[in-house]
Amino acid sequence: MKLPTLRQGRRFWWDTLEAYVYLLPTLAVLGLFTFYPFVNAFLYSVYDIRTRTVAGPVVHATTDSTTWATTLARGRIPEELADALLKRGVARDDLWVRLRQADRWVVKDEASGQEYIIVREGEDLRVHQATTGWAMESVGWDNFARVFRDPDFAKALLNTTIYVAVSVPTTLLLALLLATLLNRAVRGKALFRLASFLPYITPIVAITMVWAWIYDRNYGLLNYFLGTVAGWFGAEFNLINWLNDPRWTKPALIIMSVWRFMGYQALILLAGMQGIDREYYEAARVDGAGPLAVWRKITVPMVTPQMFFLLIISLIGSFKIFEEVLILLQGPGPQKSALTVVYYVFTKAFDSGHYGLASAASVILFAVIFVLSLFQLTVVQKRVHYER
Repeated sequence: MKLPTLRQGRRFWWDTLEAYVYLLPTLAVLGLFTFYPFVNAFLYSVYDIRTRTVAGPVVHATTDSTTWATTLARGRIPEELADALLKRGVARDDLWVRLRQADRWVVKDEASGQEYIIVREGEDLRVHQATTGWAMESVGWDNFARVFRDPDFAKALLNTTIYVAVSVPTTLLLALLLATLLNRAVRGKALFRLASFLPYITPIVAITMVWAWIYDRNYGLLNYFLGTVAGWFGAEFNLINWLNDPRWTKPALIIMSVWRFMGYQALILLAGMQGIDREYYEAARVDGAGPLAVWRKITVPMVTPQMFFLLIISLIGSFKIFEEVLILLQGPGPQKSALTVVYYVFTKAFDSGHYGLASAASVILFAVIFVLSLFQLTVVQKRVHYER
């Protein structure tokens, strides 16, 4: 084997360095918005992290501590303080004493929400602009134990698993059937392809607002359609309260998810179908195979690479469902029937302020997704047929 010369070696490293220079902006974005939060989630999961209001920069000081203390103890704002804050654009009528303690008072500006902490420092009183501080205490694996003991997390994991187990295979199956129909020579095929892809590129907020109207109990299109079909058969139909009945919140999310992603998956499967060598179909027709046998023995096996890809990305995406729950149900649903793992993480972090607990829950979610993805890559992939 001929070894590369020194000149060729230098050229190789120069080309490699040039490639990484072009990749640097993408790597910087991934590092800042993906890898950095990902690593921090692991680090924060072993800490009890809480926010607290602490004294920030000094905005005013006074030596008249006795008069100030007497006035603040009565729940009133000293004139000197009101004049000092007025220079910062704070109206006197918006100020009120929120907290009164010995040698410490908290004054709040109702208009902006900004707080000011007044503390005694020696013989003087200093007014500090309040800021948010972080308290971190190492707790080891206690956050994980608390998450597993929390009945809300168990419910969130169960709800998410049911959603994934139903929506993922249903979407893939319907997408396969839709791709088969779009692969046939029919009029308006391009229009049907565009229409099937539109739900995927439409903003989720707009989609959810439309579906909120569709699911309306009294005026929704879905109840009207079901009632009409029931009337054709002479059956009585009771209006379904899709968004306020715990029995129907998960089906509502699943129906909307299937409708949204079915067209996107169908186009990927359609691309795979159009890449199948036509000789396979001609040989099957010569052997006398029927349309169903051809579809089952040739079409489906030949698009298993695309199906495998869709199975992985839809599994990961379904476990991260959040926006639909937040916008459609404006919460976890009645009796927390639509509480998902990501929504659990959101509420623990931003509603309760338990950031360490939320980080532990996110790490558990990562572990679940990782194990399932690993199972697909090692077991399911063996059934994938790659054309050689």
